[in-house]
Amino acid sequence: MNSFTTWRRKVGKRLPEPVLLGAAWLCATCTSPHQPPATRTPHTAESYVRPYTADFGYGCNMGYYGSGWDDEHLASAISKAGGQTIRVTLPDQFLDKWGWQARQAAFDHHTTNLGLRELVCFVGEPSAEHRDQTVYPGCREPSKLFANLYEPIWLADSTINPRNYYAAYIYRLTQTYGKHIRFWEVVNEPDFITDVSNKEWLERAPRPAETTNTLAPIYHYIRTLRITWEVVKKYCPEDYVTPGGLGYAEYLDALLRYTDNPRGGAVTAQFPARGGAYFDVVDYHVYPSYYLRRRNLLHTGFNYQRNSDNAAAQLLRHKAQFEAVLHQHGFNGETYPEKHFIVTETNISRRTAEWRYGSDEMQRNFGMKALIIAQKNGIRQVHFYSIAEAADAPKQPAGVAVDDEFKLMGMYENMNRDLPGREKLTQLGLGFKTTAELLAGWHYDAARTAALHLPEEVDGAAFRRADQYQYVLWAKTPIDQQEEATARYTFPATWPVAGIERRGWDFGISGTSMRLPGREVLLDGAPAFFTMLPLTGLQLATVAKPYLSSPKQ
Repeated sequence: MNSFTTWRRKVGKRLPEPVLLGAAWLCATCTSPHQPPATRTPHTAESYVRPYTADFGYGCNMGYYGSGWDDEHLASAISKAGGQTIRVTLPDQFLDKWGWQARQAAFDHHTTNLGLRELVCFVGEPSAEHRDQTVYPGCREPSKLFANLYEPIWLADSTINPRNYYAAYIYRLTQTYGKHIRFWEVVNEPDFITDVSNKEWLERAPRPAETTNTLAPIYHYIRTLRITWEVVKKYCPEDYVTPGGLGYAEYLDALLRYTDNPRGGAVTAQFPARGGAYFDVVDYHVYPSYYLRRRNLLHTGFNYQRNSDNAAAQLLRHKAQFEAVLHQHGFNGETYPEKHFIVTETNISRRTAEWRYGSDEMQRNFGMKALIIAQKNGIRQVHFYSIAEAADAPKQPAGVAVDDEFKLMGMYENMNRDLPGREKLTQLGLGFKTTAELLAGWHYDAARTAALHLPEEVDGAAFRRADQYQYVLWAKTPIDQQEEATARYTFPATWPVAGIERRGWDFGISGTSMRLPGREVLLDGAPAFFTMLPLTGLQLATVAKPYLSSPKQ
């Protein structure tokens, strides 16, 4: 167990474990420390957001486990499960203690040996020497942000001001690890709250004591976004900056209303732009199980819809809330550029906790459907929490709810029990592996999906690679606590089809497929993958002329 794995152990259900990701070719434009650019970045996210052209990222958070699971083994397990990207952290307090070169070998392993790409790295956690020691009103401990945030970022010669500790920290990250990182997440879950209503944030700024991961005025957090933006865009201009894993649209609204002015976030010559100028991606976290019930009209109880389709749809409901706030403040592609979206934490438990139902089938189906609908709706990456479970799952069906559902979210079974080389994929992990491996290099095709004319009881998508198509389809699961569903679907009659090849959710391990005659398929609640078998020459000769003269399908 290396020093980083030992150090990073965290407690608390929503705090993600550091995860590592990368690609050796990434951020090739990160500037050498010996050749700094002469000027600062000429734009903000109010004038330009770099298009994102990389393939969709099938990702995962890692975690902390005993039994010899260091970061290299964990990243290898993610890659083995089909993962193409992972999420990392490089805290100031760790690097200050262990040295700035401490993670180079690990990052090289992830990017060079494993070929992981499009790194997400959440930053922050100052060392004691660099931490702001101010205890803000209502707080019981000092700020969790850096001291000296309002020191000038730049010196007269356009180099970093070393007295601005956070700017110096981000600068050193760009020079030491920048080639591995694509997304710079500024502080994990800055809007994390406990037992506090955040609805008032629409009318006032969040108070320091309400945001327990910062314990500082929101203007100071916006300052960290601004510093990150200026330094990253100067030294790694192809990279993206994002707030770290937002949970609430109300906090995003506050970010877009205030500047980094410590005097109430007002616009001045020194603080000319509000927070939306300093990030080009919205990264959010969502745990759908907490949203799968609604109060009935009489307010006498709840209506429940605990199934995988509703759970996967919650990713989009969250995104819609954030998009509504962005558009309200002009980030709509007209007044200001639109922002990209990624999800760096999501999952449901495979066992029931309190009223939040869970099962192997629901977790597996949710994971696969989430990956598909994310691509249909412009989400660039999805990272599951987390690589493995931290406890043994009770036998299913479970009559007694588990105490900590977050311990039963993972691609693999309990890694506190299983040694490296003996890990066992959960059904979620197997579905993830199948989806990631079958769709690697394929891109969502909206026009072809529309041409499927899917009936109400069916969902799915079409994916394209060159002139080939692949289809992912399933029967919707509309019933509470029920993953069993069936539906028949017939591919369009105008598409020349000799037959259909079907691959099930477990194809990633079984490697088996089924060839079906005709164009009708029987679907169930688990996503399945379909490709069309080409017609032979003799069959083509007998196809009606309208088929051959129709536009290329």
